[in-house]
Amino acid sequence: MLGEMMVDFYDLAEKALAMERAGKKVIRLNVGDTNLPTPRCAVDAAINSISTTKAGYGPAAGLEEFRKKIAEREKCKIENVVVGPGVKALLFGLLSIIGKKRVFLPKPYWPAFEMISKKHGLQIVPLETTMETNWEFEIPKLTAEDAIIICNPLNPTSTVYDEELIRKTIKKANEVGAEVILDETYKGLVFKEIPGYENAIRLRSFSKEFSMEGWRLGYAVAPKEIVDKITKFNQITITCVPQFIQKAGLACLENEKGILQDNRKIWMERTALAQKMLAKTGFEFAKPNAGMYIFVTHPKITDGDNFAEKLLEQGVVVAPGSEFGCRRFVRICTNKNSVELEDAINKIVHQLTHL
Repeated sequence: MLGEMMVDFYDLAEKALAMERAGKKVIRLNVGDTNLPTPRCAVDAAINSISTTKAGYGPAAGLEEFRKKIAEREKCKIENVVVGPGVKALLFGLLSIIGKKRVFLPKPYWPAFEMISKKHGLQIVPLETTMETNWEFEIPKLTAEDAIIICNPLNPTSTVYDEELIRKTIKKANEVGAEVILDETYKGLVFKEIPGYENAIRLRSFSKEFSMEGWRLGYAVAPKEIVDKITKFNQITITCVPQFIQKAGLACLENEKGILQDNRKIWMERTALAQKMLAKTGFEFAKPNAGMYIFVTHPKITDGDNFAEKLLEQGVVVAPGSEFGCRRFVRICTNKNSVELEDAINKIVHQLTHL
């Protein structure tokens, strides 16, 4: 994907910034920023930690009380938990230590999966899927040299994979010594509860569930030998996640039920509004089962990248589909209030008249 001629996700973002600096209003639906406040309990916990704690080095695997709370959440042992500065950093460390040569990526996939895999010199095998089958993939023939990265709920579609598909993939991988890596960044934003999975490496983030994008906090749940290796990776790279950030994360988990309940309500309302407006004008998409994206196309759209670039001229930024392996699509993030979201979608619909 990186070698093709396409509109770059980050180039579009920079162009949007330049337009804003020039005084033009731009509605940003391209980046997965929740635009929601970080929970007050997290902010207070961070301030208290900064005020009362010596700013020394912390454990490379994460604070024990934080890891213990994560273990309770994930129903695992504390030895199976390691903390890191977000999912991207954890995935980078993970792919550097698990010793695989090939990575399977079901389409559409988060661009970082491909970029990080390429940085490690891994062979990337995209798995073709279709919107008509709700983006479900066929389980590939796996070997001990393989890993498969599955984002569930899926970024960019906000759909949820069939439970039996995930369980069968994990079972087949375990039988041959392959690794299943589950990115569960959006699990807390599902509209209907989804199951937990064992015998796979699971990654979770505080960015979307708790609106802590810039704080950079996440964790991995994995076998002890992998946790130990990621801990060593932390030691020679980040040293440790700052203690005040982990204290903020701990406060979020202690108040998780109420925070996620409120956030899910917001994403359900925003998603419903966007779905109604888009469907009414002929846009096609798989129904989202979680916040915060809708991955759309239209019979008039033959090139999502070109559509995204032209749309920027109207003051709306969306993510081009080629970045996710699906060029006819664009990803819309529903991260605005109803007034701005309606304005943006009206401009998206208007752009169709120029195709």
